[in-house]
Amino acid sequence: MKTDPIKGGPMEKLYAIIALIIGISVLIALFGQLIMINKPIPPEAIVYVDEKTHFYYAPPYIIGNKYPSDLDVSNLKAMTIAEAESNNYQPDEKCKEMGYFRVQNTLKDTILLKIGLIEPPPSRWNPDGSWNW
Repeated sequence: MKTDPIKGGPMEKLYAIIALIIGISVLIALFGQLIMINKPIPPEAIVYVDEKTHFYYAPPYIIGNKYPSDLDVSNLKAMTIAEAESNNYQPDEKCKEMGYFRVQNTLKDTILLKIGLIEPPPSRWNPDGSWNW
């Protein structure tokens, strides 16, 4: 004898499917804000490198005078992040803490972006690798 997990007629099956969709939507709404999806920095983004310490810095960090007073910015050289990483430069810890080298979206926002319900936020980087902010 074959058993059907959802007993009843077509309307009961439809109600079960609707309840399942609502349940999944509620779970995404509740936990979708907690799940972060990282978007990598584009390889053509420009960074400033210190050839003595082998650290690289975000331009807004340097241009905005947020760097420590003991950092000599006159020796910094501009290059793409792909070049910096291929030469074994490491990101400055303070720049990493301040979030300069990552873009994060929540799971909920990513889903809403994919289905077209919200507009994408402005990019931190221009196509040529320059920084917007």
